[in-house]
Amino acid sequence: MGDFGTKHLMGLFWLSAVIFLALVILLRFRKAKGKGTSYDLWVIRGAALFMWGWELVKTVYMIRAESFGGIGNYPAFMLPLHICSMALYAYVVIGFFPGRLADFLKPFGYATMMLVTSIILVIPASSGILGNRPDWAFVSENIMPFQSFFYHGSLIFVPLYMVLSGFYRPKVKDTGKAVVALFSTALVAFVSNKLLMVTDFMMLEVGNGNPFQSMVESSYGLYVLILASVAVFGTFVVLGVSELFLMLSKTALFGQKKAEQTR
Repeated sequence: MGDFGTKHLMGLFWLSAVIFLALVILLRFRKAKGKGTSYDLWVIRGAALFMWGWELVKTVYMIRAESFGGIGNYPAFMLPLHICSMALYAYVVIGFFPGRLADFLKPFGYATMMLVTSIILVIPASSGILGNRPDWAFVSENIMPFQSFFYHGSLIFVPLYMVLSGFYRPKVKDTGKAVVALFSTALVAFVSNKLLMVTDFMMLEVGNGNPFQSMVESSYGLYVLILASVAVFGTFVVLGVSELFLMLSKTALFGQKKAEQTR
């Protein structure tokens, strides 16, 4: 049931297959039809609406379920103010409002979202997205696990599409943009955390699965510093590795074309 149990591994398998299939179909169609940026924007818009659709499913399910404080109740800790929830807003801006702000958010929408989503999918028990059933049966108890996996799968799909399509080319120097976006959203989440007093938006101050939970009361400053360091350094690494990979791919492609020309 937990991390790397049967349900977890099966979930990663079918989710990876869905993401791979979607990327292949959309990118091949893009290449075959000679599509460009306008097509990329429509793909990102579709993904953003897909995510908001699942957010609506989550909201309706929680209001109608007795297990979240009773029918008619919506728990404050599930408001879309978590780090993964920030993609709901970032991808809407990137897809529907192209411009300077959208360009500024691309590094955050790519690197930071890839980082935090990968962590959640690798250790889903920490965020409770596996649910209580040991399988992926199509029953009401699995609505939330399916919602969570499809939602977080979108946070892997969009960054991969952005890079593979050429819509965004990651660069290490973009780390600063991603960090500014991260800290800006973290500030909103932190204030909401304090005002509602029952949530763990981004700061993970309450709830299960936080490996640094003991620091919250004893060394809060150090705790925040560790969270920030993981996020910033992780974003830097994702951008750096991505930039290096693209550079090597470009070099290999150039070498291949040059070899073909000399034949």
